[in-house]
Amino acid sequence: MEAGRLSGKVSVVTGAGSGIGRAIAVHFAKAGAKVVLGGPHLDTIKSTAKIIEANQGEAYPLLLDVSNSEQVRDLTSKALQAYGKIDILVNNAGIFTIGPIEELQEQDWDKVINVNLKGPFLCSKAIGQHMIERRSGVILNVVSISAQIPEPDLGAYTPSKAGLPGLTSILALEWAKYGIRVIGISPGPIRTPMHEREYSEEVLRDARHKAVPMGRPGEPEEIAKLAEFLASDDAGFITGQTVIADGGSAISMFETIRLLKEYAAKKTR
Repeated sequence: MEAGRLSGKVSVVTGAGSGIGRAIAVHFAKAGAKVVLGGPHLDTIKSTAKIIEANQGEAYPLLLDVSNSEQVRDLTSKALQAYGKIDILVNNAGIFTIGPIEELQEQDWDKVINVNLKGPFLCSKAIGQHMIERRSGVILNVVSISAQIPEPDLGAYTPSKAGLPGLTSILALEWAKYGIRVIGISPGPIRTPMHEREYSEEVLRDARHKAVPMGRPGEPEEIAKLAEFLASDDAGFITGQTVIADGGSAISMFETIRLLKEYAAKKTR
C-alpha cells in the first residue's frame, strides 16, 4: 500500500465491525496507518480486517467491550506489544435502544451510557496514558447530531451523545500541554446498519432523508475522509472542537416540520 497522510501511524478504532467504524478503519489503512480493530463481535472485526488486508493494509482485530475497563486495558497492552505505540484513537463504538423514555428500563439506560459515554472515557484514559508519555496523540470522538438535537424514542442515546462534546473539550484542554489533540466528529444521518434499523419503515426513512437540506444521507466514507484529515498533521492546530458533518440537518427544523406533517397525512390515509 502506498504511503499516505497517516503513513507510519498506529490507530485504534472501536466499533470497527461495521458502519462508520469500519469505514474509518479501512480508510485509515489506505492512508498508511496500521489499524487495531476493537469490537464486541470477532466475526465482524475479522471481516473488516480482511477488507484491509485485501488492500495490502495491516489490521489487528481484538475483542473489545468498551465499557469493560479490563478489556480496554488488555487491548491497549496488546496494541502496544504489537506496534510499540498508539498515535490515534477513534472512539466510535455506539448503541441505542428504541422506545419512549418513560418506558426505558434502568439496565438499558446503563448499557447505553456505559458504551456511548463511559467507553470513550475508559479508552481515552487507558490510551491517553501512553500518549501523555509520548507527548503526542490524536483522539477522535464520534458524536452525533443527537447531541445537539434530541431524537425522540431513542432512550438514553441523546444524553449519552450529549456528554461526548464535554468529554472532548475537557480532554483537549487538559491534555494540550502533552501534545495531544482531541476532536469530536458529529455525523448526521449516515447510511449505516444502525441508521437502517432506526428508520426501518420506508416512508419514515424517506422523510428523514428529505429533511436533510442536501437531500440524502451521508456515506460512511465521507465521515472517514473527515476523520483522516482531523487525525493528520494537516489539522495540527485543531483541538477541543466538535465538527458537524450532517448535510445541513442541524439547520433544517422548519423543513423537518413540513415533512413530518406530510408523513402524518400519509399515515392517516
